[in-house]
Amino acid sequence: MPATTNPSAQGVQELLDKLRDEGVAAGQSQAERLVSDARVQAMEILDRAKAEAEKLLADARGQAAEFEASGKAALRMASRDVILSVREACHDEFRNRLRQFVKHRLSDQKLLEQMILELAAKTRPSDSAGKLLLQLPSTQVSSEELQKEVRDVKPGSLAAFVLGLTADVLREGLTFGVSEESGEGVRIKLLDDDVQLELTDHTITSVLMRYLAPRYRAVMQQEV
Repeated sequence: MPATTNPSAQGVQELLDKLRDEGVAAGQSQAERLVSDARVQAMEILDRAKAEAEKLLADARGQAAEFEASGKAALRMASRDVILSVREACHDEFRNRLRQFVKHRLSDQKLLEQMILELAAKTRPSDSAGKLLLQLPSTQVSSEELQKEVRDVKPGSLAAFVLGLTADVLREGLTFGVSEESGEGVRIKLLDDDVQLELTDHTITSVLMRYLAPRYRAVMQQEV
């Protein structure tokens, strides 16, 4: 005889099949929803990352432009400082060379003799002016030499020249001495008023620099 199916068992099986089918469908739906949510989140993350990357790139370009501008400004300032330093160094070197030239010329005894003659001839002490002292450079003559007679002084020396000046040139009230200060040239002192006129390598160089320095700077600016 054919086997008979138990209605109860068949109902249970149908219920199980139904639950299985509903579970599979629910699982598939949940999985699809999770995948969709993940895709949305991934797109949002990608958009945020892209925006952040663009912002970082824009900031980097801005900083690079600022660094470039600052570098150029610093380079211009450094170049200007170097040029100014070079000009100042050249100016100092020019002054030093000029002073050495003046000092060399003033060490020439013949030139000193001409200066002494001019000063002695044009300086005319009076009662109002007081006594004048013409000081000679210690590099050319000493106090001891000026105190000697002409015959005891070395012939051809500056001391012999000074001591041998005629009376019409050495006027009353004008005396000679030796400067205690270093350097070449002569000094004239008004003893009663403590006034001094200097014709030395320092003062002559200063006068020449006032005349030559502007012209020297103009040449330097053209060359740079």
